[in-house]
Amino acid sequence: MGSATCRHLAEQGWQVLAIDRMSESLQSLCDDTPNVIPLVADLADPGMTQQVAEALQAMPPALGLVNMAGISVGNTIDCLDDEAWEQSFAVNVTPAMRLIRLLTPGFKAHGGASVVNVGSPVGIVGARKPSYAASKAALQGLTVSCARNLGASNIRVNLLLPGPTITKMTHDWSEERRAAIAEGSFLKRLCTPGEIARMVAFLLGPDASYLTGSTVDMTAGSMWGH
Repeated sequence: MGSATCRHLAEQGWQVLAIDRMSESLQSLCDDTPNVIPLVADLADPGMTQQVAEALQAMPPALGLVNMAGISVGNTIDCLDDEAWEQSFAVNVTPAMRLIRLLTPGFKAHGGASVVNVGSPVGIVGARKPSYAASKAALQGLTVSCARNLGASNIRVNLLLPGPTITKMTHDWSEERRAAIAEGSFLKRLCTPGEIARMVAFLLGPDASYLTGSTVDMTAGSMWGH
């Protein structure tokens, strides 16, 4: 999803700062896509925000932020350990808060911006891993609270719930499982990274100018927990 979103935004004329801890895949993306600048950083590291701040100094003013990183770790509640719980929040929630906090002064100075947080249906319907579901539910609370805090400054903050999509997190699903999940959608197919990218671009852009504090359900009727 991240790669598709970076490519699509670059094609739309955005200059994109792409953040990932995997240097090879990040460099490959940037080599293939003009207007995408790589930043190798671990989002769970508190020092990440300083890296972002330094990288942005060489770029035009930031007018948008997409928080899309995610990790699914842990087990059922009877087998869940503290490390998996803490890691889920350290990757899925805290970096989004830190980046919104970092960019807010600049967003205000330039008269507004748009933030898109990418959550998961499990934040509503639950999952086998409480650590994952709870962190995604927290992201929804962060989204609405930031929208409330920042709306008067014309800073919009929305949450996107993608439909089941084959990504690095789900690439090991069997064909049988993919088919069964696709059957649960009103469209009888899985979502694609490109479709997610186009919705992110819409939420960042002027056509969504009165949309904030919203949860955009892009599951095509297949909201489910895994």
